[in-house]
Amino acid sequence: MVSSDRMLDAILFDRFAMAFSLSVHIVLAVIGIALPVIILLAEYLAVRYNDRHYRVLAKRLSIVFLVFFAVGTASGILVAANLFFLWPGFMALVSKVAIAPVYAEVFAFFTESIFLALYFYSDKVFKNRYAHLSLMALVALGAVSSAMFITILNAFMNTPAGFNIPAYLASGNVTGIDPGAVFTSSSAGIEVAHVIATSYFAGALIFLAYFAYMLLKARSDGEKEYYKKAVKLIFAIAMISTFAAAITGVLSIETLYTTQPEKFAAMELDLNATAYAPELLFGFYSNNSVVGDVPIPNLQSILATGSPAGTVPGLNQFPKSTWPPLIIHDMFDFMVLMGFGAAGFFLFVFGLHVLRRKVFSNRIVLKLFVVAGALAVILLENGWMVDEFGRQPWIIYTVMTVQQAANPSTSIIPIAVLIVLTYAVVIPMTLIVLRRIFSKRDLVAELNERQV
Repeated sequence: MVSSDRMLDAILFDRFAMAFSLSVHIVLAVIGIALPVIILLAEYLAVRYNDRHYRVLAKRLSIVFLVFFAVGTASGILVAANLFFLWPGFMALVSKVAIAPVYAEVFAFFTESIFLALYFYSDKVFKNRYAHLSLMALVALGAVSSAMFITILNAFMNTPAGFNIPAYLASGNVTGIDPGAVFTSSSAGIEVAHVIATSYFAGALIFLAYFAYMLLKARSDGEKEYYKKAVKLIFAIAMISTFAAAITGVLSIETLYTTQPEKFAAMELDLNATAYAPELLFGFYSNNSVVGDVPIPNLQSILATGSPAGTVPGLNQFPKSTWPPLIIHDMFDFMVLMGFGAAGFFLFVFGLHVLRRKVFSNRIVLKLFVVAGALAVILLENGWMVDEFGRQPWIIYTVMTVQQAANPSTSIIPIAVLIVLTYAVVIPMTLIVLRRIFSKRDLVAELNERQV
C-alpha cells in the first residue's frame, strides 16, 4: 500500500517532469514553426531578385531546420510518452473525447515530413525555382497546422466540450460524445491565433538574436552583407508577429473573462467582483487584501467588457481550493509589459530605418537584438506558465483535477528521470552538431560559389 505522502511526492514529480519536458519542447516547437517561413521568404527573395545572399541563407537554414526537425520529432515523442506514463487519468478521457486533434496533428506532421524531404533533396531537380520554394510553403503549412491541432487540445483542457460534462461528473461515464465539438470549443479560435502569433514572434527573435550576434562578429564585407540581409528579413517577421501577438493577447484576456473567470481574476488579482475595475500593475496578495499595486482607473473593465461600468469577476466568488497560484498576476504583468515593450522597440527601430539611419549597422541596436532573443524565450516560457498555472488545480477545467489525472505510483519516477536526462543530453549535443556542421562550411566560399 503506497502512503498518501509518497503518492503526493510522485504527483509532484509528475508535475516537474512534465513541466521540464514541455519547457524544452516549446522552444523546439517555435523554432520548427518560424524557421520554414524564414526559409520560404529567403528563397523567394533569392529567386525574385537573383540574390546569392538570400539563396545561401535559405540553404544553410534548411540544414538547421532538418536537424531541429529530427530533434523536435524525438522531443514530441517524449512529451507523448510523458502524457501516457504520468497522466493516465487525463489520457483515458482524452482518448474518448478529444483524440481527433491528435490524429489531425499526425497528418499535419506527415505533410511537413514528406515535403521537407522533397524540398531538401530536390534542390537541383526543379528548373523552376518557384516550384521548389512551393515545397517549403507546404512544409510551413504542415508545421503551423501541427501547432494548431495541439493547441486545440490545450483549448479543450481550458474549455472542455464534446461530451456530457454533468453526466460525467455525476457518474464518471463518458456519454454524449461529439468529437467535432473539440475543434470549436469556446477558447479554441483565439488560443490558436495567439499561439501561432507568439510562435512566430519567439522563433523569429531567436534567429534575429543569432544573426545579430554573427553580424557583430563579422569581419569581411561578404559576411557583413549576408548577416545584415538575414537580420533585416527576420526583423520584418518579428515586428509583424509582435503586433499580432499583442492583438491576440488582448482578445485572449477578453475570452478568459467569460470562459475561465477564476484564471481571469487571479491574473488581474481581483479579490471581489467589481465595476469600474482598475488595471492593477504589480502588487501581491497578503492577509486577504492586495498590497503594493499600481492601479490604472477603469482600464480593466474597459478591456474586459468594453465599458468602464462593466463588472469583472473576483476570486472570492470561488472556493479558495480552486484558486490558481496568485503568482500568475506578476507573471502576467511581466508578459504584458515585455510584450508592449517589444512592440515599442520594434516601432522605434523601424522608424529609424525609414529615416535611413543605418540602424542595422548600429552596434547598440544589434546588441539589443541579441538581448531581445533571450528575453523572447523567457517571455515564451512565462506565457505558457501563466496559461497552465492559471488553470490549476484543474488539468481539464472544472472536470478533472491534476491529482485525479496523475499517476500516483513511485515506480514511474525512474522512467521520468530518464526522459529528463535525455533532454539534458540531446539539446547540448544538437547545438554541438550544428556548430560542427557549419564550422566546416566556409560562408564566404559559399557566397562566391553558389549561383541563383
